[in-house]
Amino acid sequence: MVQHATPTLNSATADERGETTRTSLLELLHPDGNSNQSLVIGSNSPAVLLPVPRAQDDKYADLVILAPTVTECRTSGWLEEAAQSLAQKLETDGVAYVLAPPRWRSRVKSLLRRHGLAIGPPILHLPNRASSRYLVPLTAVPAQYAFSKLLPLPPWGRRLAMIGLRLPAVQKLLGDLLPSAGFVAHRPGARPLFDWLFQLDHGGQQPGSAVISSSWRGQDGAVVLHRFPGRDAQPSAIAKMNLTATMAGDRVAEAATLARLGPSARSAGAEVPEPLLLGQINDHPVLLQTVVCGRPMASLLAARPKRLLEHMDLLVAWLERWNRSTVSIRPLDLGLLDRELLAPATLLAPLLERGREYRDWLTERCAAVAGMPVPLVATHNDLTMRNVFLMEQGRLGVIDWDGAREEGFPLVDFLYAMTDAAAAARGYVDRPKAFEACFVPGGVYAKAVTRFLGRLRCAVEIPDEVAELCFHACWLHHAANEHRLGRACGLGPFFAIVQQLHRRRFKTWMRS
Repeated sequence: MVQHATPTLNSATADERGETTRTSLLELLHPDGNSNQSLVIGSNSPAVLLPVPRAQDDKYADLVILAPTVTECRTSGWLEEAAQSLAQKLETDGVAYVLAPPRWRSRVKSLLRRHGLAIGPPILHLPNRASSRYLVPLTAVPAQYAFSKLLPLPPWGRRLAMIGLRLPAVQKLLGDLLPSAGFVAHRPGARPLFDWLFQLDHGGQQPGSAVISSSWRGQDGAVVLHRFPGRDAQPSAIAKMNLTATMAGDRVAEAATLARLGPSARSAGAEVPEPLLLGQINDHPVLLQTVVCGRPMASLLAARPKRLLEHMDLLVAWLERWNRSTVSIRPLDLGLLDRELLAPATLLAPLLERGREYRDWLTERCAAVAGMPVPLVATHNDLTMRNVFLMEQGRLGVIDWDGAREEGFPLVDFLYAMTDAAAAARGYVDRPKAFEACFVPGGVYAKAVTRFLGRLRCAVEIPDEVAELCFHACWLHHAANEHRLGRACGLGPFFAIVQQLHRRRFKTWMRS
């Protein structure tokens, strides 16, 4: 007996599901940047791509996701009925997104064309569908930019991608065969994909394409869209937004931070994004800003790890200048000590081995320096090598300023950046080992780190007692963020570093 199954259409309002306002990555493809009603057909869509449906009725949808399993594709009549349902329910300007197994993509495209729909370019999900950190349209301009500028690839992989992606046949082949590829279908004459992105600055840009990248922080992190008008080879601007309403205010704060700290960072020698405008999509602020060109240090170090110290020398020189230009000497108050040290130590203490002892030790150290005049400097607070770019003529670019502050402990930016660079040079496989390479006596980079720290300490005259607290403040900050973002068991790499701090009490590098 031949089995016949009817495709399941999933539709529900956000209120019915008890979820907060959230935008799906796939909604950003829609001409309006969001959907009022969405449908999911099939059982194989990754959770990260599922929208929170906002249903008004069951007749039409402006976002339809068709994601069949292999079993559903093999079921007699399933694909035919799914394609018919999709075509009947898709709004005039709606977007259908298809995540079909490679073997069945040609069949699905044929069925959708038979129902009068047009097929758009394939889109690659990297590193895979489940994470979808990057959504890269497989057309020449955005794909070549993503593979040359954004993705961490070895030099041979980058060269191969740049050659192959120039050829439409290769683009089609990748879209047909790669498991992590999807494609768009829409009605002929529908408004172009990403139309909202090109209308942010009042229609001044010809519609084109965009590369979407999301944060390792998951739904709480920012989403970045590189905007390519028409056939331009370089993005005209970058849009940043958050997918959840609870974090949407971050973009407003980042625009204000760039306005305050951008001038001093540029004067110190780094290229920094300039805010162009603050718009809004689906009640979420969208920050449109200028593009910082160049290659991320993370990609450069993955390809040529032996150049780590050369690159870090450039970064330290910029930090020296920026620290000098923003330094202020004032008594160290208990509020700052609590924010930078005691509050995160209190959060982590229940998870640490002998954590109360560590917090008590920090409390004593803080009491000893409270009221002491100390140098405070502007801090970026997220100098991962993914946020530092090497531009032409050795100039640096620094992006992602939403966590920056006008007054913070010196050294914290360097300590994190140095360890992140060591991790990047090893493919980010073991951050605690990278930490040891930098700060444990005899480590690969320990002598260079001592030299770099000497330069930074001289730049703003940091006493030993304050340098010691800077060291702990850096790692407590990142471990507390790691904990808040979901590693409640305390087994993340930054937690492991904090545990080392407690055990070893690093002091040798602090002495002038």
